[in-house]
Amino acid sequence: MSDRLAALTVRGMAIVLAVFHLYTGYFGAFYPYVQRAIPVTLSVVIILLTIPAIKSSVSKDGKRHVDVVSILLALAAIPAFGFIALYSEYLTTRWPLTPTFAPTPLEIALGVTAGVVLLEACRRVMGPVLVIIAVLAILYATLGNLIPWRTVAHRGFTALQVLDHMYLTQEGLWGSALGIAATYIALFVIFGAFAEKAGTSGALVDLTTAIAGHLKGGPAKVATVSSGLVGSVTGSTVANVYTTGQFTIPLMIRMGYRRPMAGAVEALASNGGQIMPPVMGAAAFILAAYASVPYTQVALASLIPAIIYYAGLYWYIHLEAEKHGLSGLPLAEKPSVLSVLRRSGHLLLPLVLLIGLFTYGLSPTRSAFIAIMSTVVVSWVRADTRMGPREILAALERGGREATMILVICATIGFVIGAFTLTGLGLNISSALLSLSGGNFVLLLLLVGIACLVLGTGMNTVAAFLLVSVVAVPTLREQGVDILVANMFVFYAALLSHITPPVCLAIFAAASIANTSSWETAFEGLRMGVIAYLLPFLIVFYPSLLLKATPLATAIDVATVVVGMMSITVAIQGWLCGRLGLIERLWAVIAGVLLMWPTVPSTMTGGAMAMALFVWTWLRQTRNRPVVEDSA
Repeated sequence: MSDRLAALTVRGMAIVLAVFHLYTGYFGAFYPYVQRAIPVTLSVVIILLTIPAIKSSVSKDGKRHVDVVSILLALAAIPAFGFIALYSEYLTTRWPLTPTFAPTPLEIALGVTAGVVLLEACRRVMGPVLVIIAVLAILYATLGNLIPWRTVAHRGFTALQVLDHMYLTQEGLWGSALGIAATYIALFVIFGAFAEKAGTSGALVDLTTAIAGHLKGGPAKVATVSSGLVGSVTGSTVANVYTTGQFTIPLMIRMGYRRPMAGAVEALASNGGQIMPPVMGAAAFILAAYASVPYTQVALASLIPAIIYYAGLYWYIHLEAEKHGLSGLPLAEKPSVLSVLRRSGHLLLPLVLLIGLFTYGLSPTRSAFIAIMSTVVVSWVRADTRMGPREILAALERGGREATMILVICATIGFVIGAFTLTGLGLNISSALLSLSGGNFVLLLLLVGIACLVLGTGMNTVAAFLLVSVVAVPTLREQGVDILVANMFVFYAALLSHITPPVCLAIFAAASIANTSSWETAFEGLRMGVIAYLLPFLIVFYPSLLLKATPLATAIDVATVVVGMMSITVAIQGWLCGRLGLIERLWAVIAGVLLMWPTVPSTMTGGAMAMALFVWTWLRQTRNRPVVEDSA
């Protein structure tokens, strides 16, 4: 296939994929099999024709030509997945895993083809890790009865039964994870593409620069705020790093920040965008479905934790600026808020509208559709932001392309979830974790958190959340943890894989822009991200942070957690009204831990210790400050 024909095919299919989701966003979703099969078909073909089987497979002229194997796999994908859409009514009424409705030779051939093609597409877009996990899940479902360890062994299923469950039911490939992606997530990915094309990201960066750019350490504070706002629209950590980092990281370096520090600030700020309402990350929609609550409740519940997350980053940056005497932007370089609003304030209206629609109670799909349409309309206010037919097609193409990865990942995760539902492995692992923790709830949380980090290595948040939630949520539910809190714990813990070595995709992206060592940036991120690592545990001990308490109790708990967070950050930075010694830093750590421990005596003791430390350092700084005599 020629390069031009392949490019036109991919572009056309990406636009069709985006239009399909826009259509269902307004008119409503099709039957589940149809709603899921059509996007997967388009996504797999796009990936196979876009990403080479081997990354280095380029011709002598430096261009990549679509190879015959990719073309054959793409052609095979059409009947393999199209069969599901074509015979959706039959699949809905059949009885799975019964001799009467045993898979026919055609269904077996199409099922095997669908599995091979999907796994290859996933390997190209995500690498081998998730594919290996999916293959192991299929092998476990087929051969798990041969495992001698009774805790994880099962009664056994034939290969035909496994294929039936994975391919011909809504428990495997076509499961709830893909359903959420094909119904909700793709629409918000398309919204992010339209917002990016219209210039919303640039408007947010300009606005935060106008507000905070002149403050001490201003560029880093701008990166924190702008990356959180932009990340709420894009819903992707790495994409957010490349979007705002191109501006914020060089600016931070120019104003005196160390390169690893600049990269770490951008990586952590971008990562937090996935917990920042109103849009959050793609995994938030899956979380809402798994927790059986409206998405608006998830967004509201995440508001206080997101504020605490960014308050922790802001405080760390402020102490860094105080310690090293870092200044903000010169006033001459800082735009005024009014000028930014006059120039590009109209581009922020779709975000305001989206929040209003959520608050009003409109469905996420209809809200996303209206937000996308309003983005086009408001872009016409000024000639330099106006989206014409060419820009609209480009946004549709970009949104369709970006949605393919989420759709393929969710479909592949279906193999893992299908293995758990078929064999009951989730309950077995849950029992094993409970046994390993010895009934210690804190140790159990640590084990689940470690599982999130390990399983999330090298994956995006959606994949990490889906993999871990199957095991972790039932485990936490058995300990009496609220279903929303349990899902939020896994969601926040899964986010940590982006900033945790050795495979920390957000850190790698930021370090490449900062032109510095990934390991130095990762180490800086670990120091800076202590609050991010504590946040999953805090929402379990303080459900009030998710608005599950009275306003008074919520206010007290928020104040306690924030002061504790500030105290621990002071210990890490070694600075509060001046440089701190080792004993003072240890004092600050103990004060922070006591403040965050959910008992009244410990929080009162920690609060008293934190206040004593502040008074002590302030008096010492005042006493050591040189006296300026009046020359008159």
